[in-house]
Amino acid sequence: MRQGSNFMALFYAIFGILFMYLAYTNSIEAGTVFNFWTILLTLFAAVDFYRLYLIFRFRMAAKKMIKKEQEKKDDKK
Repeated sequence: MRQGSNFMALFYAIFGILFMYLAYTNSIEAGTVFNFWTILLTLFAAVDFYRLYLIFRFRMAAKKMIKKEQEKKDDKK
């Protein structure tokens, strides 16, 4: 079953925040942000936030396209 864009947006937001939290706690334990695990977790969070951005950008473009289609149909009537 295919998941909706709202579910996927929530999924990426939660995991992005989770990875950022884990990176923060790891940097506190290690005493530096230049740690392999901290950088890796931050990269995972960045990828999740980028995918979240793409979902929102796609949804905005789809809404704009639907609005144009509706205006075309209204103009033909």
